[in-house]
Amino acid sequence: MTYSRPGVYITEGPFSTNAPVGPAVTPTAFLGTVPRGPVRAISGGFAGAPTRIDSWTQYKAVYGDLTNTSDLGYAVYHFFANGGRTAYVTRVVALAAVKAKSENILGTIAGGSSTTLFKVQAKSTGTWANYVAATATEVKKGIQVVVTAGQRNGISETLSGGTGTPLTFNLAVYFGNSASPIETWAEVSMDPDSPQYAPTIINAYSNYIDVTDVAAGLTAGVVYTITAGTYSMGTGTGSTAGTEGTIADSDWGNAVDSLDLVSGALLVNLVGQTSATRVNDALTYAETRGNAFVIIDPAADQTTVAGITGLVGTTYNKSSYGAVFYPLVKMPDPSRSGTATLRDTYPGGAIAGLFSRVEQERTVAKAPAGYAYDVRNALGLTTSFTDSQVGSLYDAHVNTLKVIPGGGVIVNGARTLKKTDITKYVPVRRALNYVKTNLEAIAQTFLFEPNGERTWTSVNAALSNFLSDFWSAGGLKGRNVTEAFYIICDSSNNPSYSVNNGELNIEVGVALQTPAEFIIINISQFAGGTTTTTESL
Repeated sequence: MTYSRPGVYITEGPFSTNAPVGPAVTPTAFLGTVPRGPVRAISGGFAGAPTRIDSWTQYKAVYGDLTNTSDLGYAVYHFFANGGRTAYVTRVVALAAVKAKSENILGTIAGGSSTTLFKVQAKSTGTWANYVAATATEVKKGIQVVVTAGQRNGISETLSGGTGTPLTFNLAVYFGNSASPIETWAEVSMDPDSPQYAPTIINAYSNYIDVTDVAAGLTAGVVYTITAGTYSMGTGTGSTAGTEGTIADSDWGNAVDSLDLVSGALLVNLVGQTSATRVNDALTYAETRGNAFVIIDPAADQTTVAGITGLVGTTYNKSSYGAVFYPLVKMPDPSRSGTATLRDTYPGGAIAGLFSRVEQERTVAKAPAGYAYDVRNALGLTTSFTDSQVGSLYDAHVNTLKVIPGGGVIVNGARTLKKTDITKYVPVRRALNYVKTNLEAIAQTFLFEPNGERTWTSVNAALSNFLSDFWSAGGLKGRNVTEAFYIICDSSNNPSYSVNNGELNIEVGVALQTPAEFIIINISQFAGGTTTTTESL
């Protein structure tokens, strides 16, 4: 259409059947203890806050580098190394843990007496920010903040006075043994009317500190001074040391509940956690949420078949929303060199990455197991089993890992903790989660549309498009879409009384794929066309 005169032009197009679907690869939520990382305030104290992490470099910036005191970092490292795309990391913290504060940052307001202008506080709870100078037995650690002069009209000014526009200052953050600042905030101001207002800028972007304005007498345009100097976190007059507290089962529960802040389907790994209370809490959450799946790490102290099957069979919920993987894996430790480069590592992070890799290439309907997908960086297992023992473990729905000579380590099982019905298979449960999540997202787009034939037709078309694509990718079985799924959204399940109640009913049926767990080959030996011997493999 060409437009030759000024005016309003109105066109009408067909009702859109395009609807949002979930991410291409299901993200993984990692929960674990780590010295530092984001927290959120809840009743009674603090809890972890799920933080999206898209790379190992980003994880290090937010949570710090690998440390042998925390398995969380290794799980995330091997997740990305194995093809993981997106992680939501939640640091598990004690409810009563405390954030470290620096000394009061002093100055004057309008030429008055010395007073506290602001405080600097650690971004998160724990002892990580408490400054300790290097001694013969301890290396330097914690945070120091250095305040220096800023500029006015491009000219450096002292912090001892000044008139007119309130001065600016620089704030540098030093952490541990760093010779150079890890963060520098230049030309910031404590004038609340300034676009460089320090609490607004630093609190939003710093990975290490928050600034709190405590100078009640400081208002826009008032001249102030700041005492330059170095201020150590958690030491000195007016400061508070950070504390860890003792992490309890309830703190892990708070971390699991925090996943409500993340929408959509999730894989979940409680790094290194095998206690019945914590695992079952995660399984219950996954069932209630309806679109989460728990990857359960092995108990490091259970090396016998009886011990493993006893733990899994008698203490864990018989849920299709989780699966157990054994044993620990010998993997490289990037934080070490020489003879200590191998580390006994919980496999959940690497397996979550493998789940992501398989989903990206083959959809969630492909079992994340088998010879085609090895566990990257795995150089061996901490425990080996005979074929008979592997059979006993698999009967107990324990998925073992297996060393393939010349081929690395593979996942040799695809069973959930549930022992009945079709959801005993990992890909079936995950396919159901995937379908439910996306059908819900598509259906949301029809809220408040007229509840009649036109909308019903549009619903059928939108859902059919999604399920057809899933079938084409191999997610559903059937020679055609008619055999793969069905959708009912018409007057047969939307009678007038339900329409008058504002209800739109949709019925969907899907034909899910099950994995080939056992391959049986019958071999016949024959001579001259006559069968003489039959063997089965």
